[in-house]
Amino acid sequence: MPHRPSLLPLVQALAAAALLLPPALDRAAEAADPAMPDELAPLCGSAGGGGAPRLLQGLLLAAAAKPETQPFPPAAMRAAPGAVPLYEDLGRMSYRLARVADVRVQAYFDQGLRLAFAFNHAEAQRAFQAAQALDPRCALCFWGEALVLGPNINAPMPPEAQAPALAALARAVALKAGAAPRERALIEALQARYSSDPAAERATLDLAYADAMQRLAARFPADDLIQVLSAEAAMDTQPWDYWEAGGARPKGRAAGILRALETVLNRNPQHAGAIHLYIHAVEASTRPERALPHARRLAALMPGAGHIVHMPAHIYYRVGLYRESLEANRRAIAVDERYFQRSPSDPMYRSAYYPHNIHFLMVSAQMGGDGRTAIEAAAKLDAALPADTVRAFEILQPIKAAPYTTHAQFSAPETILALPAPPEGLVLVQAMYHYARALAQARLQQVEAAQREIAALAALERQTELFKPFEPWGVPAQAIVQTARLVAGARLADARGDLDGAAAAFEAAIAVEDGLAYIEPPYWYYPLRQSLGALRLRQGRLDEAEAALRGSLARVRNNGWALAGLAELHRQRGDARAEREARAALARAWFGPPGGPALQQL
Repeated sequence: MPHRPSLLPLVQALAAAALLLPPALDRAAEAADPAMPDELAPLCGSAGGGGAPRLLQGLLLAAAAKPETQPFPPAAMRAAPGAVPLYEDLGRMSYRLARVADVRVQAYFDQGLRLAFAFNHAEAQRAFQAAQALDPRCALCFWGEALVLGPNINAPMPPEAQAPALAALARAVALKAGAAPRERALIEALQARYSSDPAAERATLDLAYADAMQRLAARFPADDLIQVLSAEAAMDTQPWDYWEAGGARPKGRAAGILRALETVLNRNPQHAGAIHLYIHAVEASTRPERALPHARRLAALMPGAGHIVHMPAHIYYRVGLYRESLEANRRAIAVDERYFQRSPSDPMYRSAYYPHNIHFLMVSAQMGGDGRTAIEAAAKLDAALPADTVRAFEILQPIKAAPYTTHAQFSAPETILALPAPPEGLVLVQAMYHYARALAQARLQQVEAAQREIAALAALERQTELFKPFEPWGVPAQAIVQTARLVAGARLADARGDLDGAAAAFEAAIAVEDGLAYIEPPYWYYPLRQSLGALRLRQGRLDEAEAALRGSLARVRNNGWALAGLAELHRQRGDARAEREARAALARAWFGPPGGPALQQL
């Protein structure tokens, strides 16, 4: 069965410094002939009367074969000290307690549930504790605290959460005789999740809890909270692994997860917790657009929860709505910054979910061609990632390195060459520094200097011992460095007029890119087929150019960079109708300089 890596020794050290990697998005195929988005259908044609051409099918299925990746390293949750405010901007989700001694007890209990579904687990714990203080006999208030101390899809349960979780659960059990039947049932189901036996396996306990919640969901089919918690319990048994790689069906318990969440959303489309989990459940499929109507509703349902405001971007980015993704993350950053000003915050939330919003904003701007916004976000992201933390935890290096890709894409060569060298001991960050410099020097025709940067990349790539620490995290670090070396070599060959040599290097880089584990944002920041397509287009090899550009669109939907190349291809062919369609799609996707990028920028 799938399980999380054994990362618990890192938990305490990460308590104040954990940082979030964006969720892995396995392109798992849900249908043998996945349908293309409407805006790309006239551009990409069809195979056999509908759906994606065979090239696009092949790319989608190949991507689906990549393993999914754990989103970020675990960290201990620490509830902040001080008075617990009652927030007025977390929506109306409520679960009525059977007996309420004080209206504030219900308010704090509901706030705890809302924050739990917003993945601000420490602040949820504070809310449940505030409810307990007002009513020490509220069994479900102790159940809520025990619930949020457990594992979730983003992190396993840290060791120091064990004792408080058991204590809260024990108090809930002691009080359950006075609780309503559904409340007793929730408490009894949660007993399967925890054990005082230090030898108990977490994976076994998670399965037992998921089974208990599944039975509870069958007993109370009309109870939305129970249905959603049952789905979440099942998700925790296979985090970020919900689709058969390369197959046409949900994996493991995922079919039941989808069924439970869709049932709730059909009768209660305003359930923010169900929408949040549904986005995570379908974003890795080949039909993430099924969550789009729900994603569009989500932010307004809990406008004071930054992570909830951010979550629609997981779907917007996947379906090629990069402007919407950017704006969702801009709003989420603002929400979180207001939250930090008015309330003490758990280090996990401040150091993990908040930087994730910045990273997502940056890559959304990159895809839309908005260089100014991307560069501003890159600076903010770099400042949010302390070098010492990144040095300690290799899984963070791709994020720390990402700002260099923004400079490589948008900054002037002189700006890139003036960037300070990164700290020692960060191989991926150093590699992308050399990569950005090589591209800048190639643009300036500084051949020998570019060759030195490429040689530095090659030297890093050869030092295989540097990449062993990445293996437990599943980060394909050596392949990323290899890709950087090949792309830098291709850009230099292009600058020297050796287009055949550049094409060969791009083809080699594409072969490496196709083998990278899939994650969003991807380990390589743009689909390399667009560069090969632009190069073939400049050579007049139009059929090869078209195949590469369509391959780029198959890999990344609504990709304005590739659409610009496709429009130019149709212009060169004299196909005015196809050119108009491509330029219309480009206009919808692109929010960079008017007219889209030049071929050399692809």
